[in-house]
Amino acid sequence: MKYNFDEVIPRQNTGSLKYDINLQIFGSDDLLPMWVADMDFKTPDFVVNALTKRLEHPILGYFYHTDGFYQSIVNWMWKRHQWKIEKEWITFAPGIVSGLAFLIQTFTNNGDKIIVQPPVYHPFFAVIEKQGRQIVRNPLMLIEGSYQINFSDLEEKLREGAKMMIISNPHNPVGRCWKLAELKEMAELCLKYNCLLISDEIHSDLIMRGFKHLPVANISPEIAHHTITCMAPSKTFNIAGLATSEIIISNPELRQQFQQKMNDAVHILGNVFGDIALETAYTYGEDWLEQLIDYLMDNVKYCQEFIQSNLPKLRTFDHEATYLLWVDFRNLGLSHEELCHILVHKAKLGFNDGLIFGEEGRNFMRINLAYPRSVIKESMNRLQNALK
Repeated sequence: MKYNFDEVIPRQNTGSLKYDINLQIFGSDDLLPMWVADMDFKTPDFVVNALTKRLEHPILGYFYHTDGFYQSIVNWMWKRHQWKIEKEWITFAPGIVSGLAFLIQTFTNNGDKIIVQPPVYHPFFAVIEKQGRQIVRNPLMLIEGSYQINFSDLEEKLREGAKMMIISNPHNPVGRCWKLAELKEMAELCLKYNCLLISDEIHSDLIMRGFKHLPVANISPEIAHHTITCMAPSKTFNIAGLATSEIIISNPELRQQFQQKMNDAVHILGNVFGDIALETAYTYGEDWLEQLIDYLMDNVKYCQEFIQSNLPKLRTFDHEATYLLWVDFRNLGLSHEELCHILVHKAKLGFNDGLIFGEEGRNFMRINLAYPRSVIKESMNRLQNALK
């Protein structure tokens, strides 16, 4: 079946985070919002049909995670990532960030140090601070147009006693799909200094052609024993509103501790529609995903070529994963505040402010490219006209 990603679907006045609170976020409500990481494509019809079918039953009572729910995750990990996991390794969280909060509470104490790699997904900062832990920064290095890990700095931070490291794999916002050697060196350093590694792999299915996602826990049994993996179908299939994620823990001691913490907190099972959507997406979603990746790659290519031809002072990077483009505006010679003002009030574009990902994001923007091509073209034209 051929899927249509060109269809423009109005989302205003639907309670959409992306469309309906722009006045609060940007101070303007007449802009094109390209910030929060959900897609402006239809949720796949097979997922919607499964939810509709469930609604034919008139009772929406308590439920449990069925064997089908677990087996769909097991099968998907093998099909997409050649990662053989067991049903028993899978635990539930309503979302990755809430799962991170529980993981931090379970495996660290108040005041403990937790390493992150900015510029990085901004809720990492908030979830660490809100649990009363210390953020330790191991900034990525921008070398010859590519973001690299500073391993000497990382080892120094680990030597100083960090208890946990949270990584973005693949990396949001810089779009790196980490290589085996990079992941292995990070993981082995964490092993050396007894630092628990938490790998946020929510974008693991959104990998551009020519690259391959590698679950950290699939590198070796020793690394798996000291790694916890956070995944979800939410970004892949545009079902973030159904609040369903999986936390995969092969180490039985770590898993038991995490489950106990969740139970102590009156752990919520989630919602029946989230379970149905996850199982359906992981069971029937491969063809849809392959077509989506092709469409996203064309969007990325269009933007990069447009910027190179029409906005040569701007800089993009080799894009390996996610539908989020990381763009460098530093050569414009504007202050960060001036740049934000022009983008919102002149271009009428709502991008993610690079500073939320850390100081390393000053004069950068993250642009969501999961839109119909016509919208992408409109956004680039607005950007060009505003920066003339």
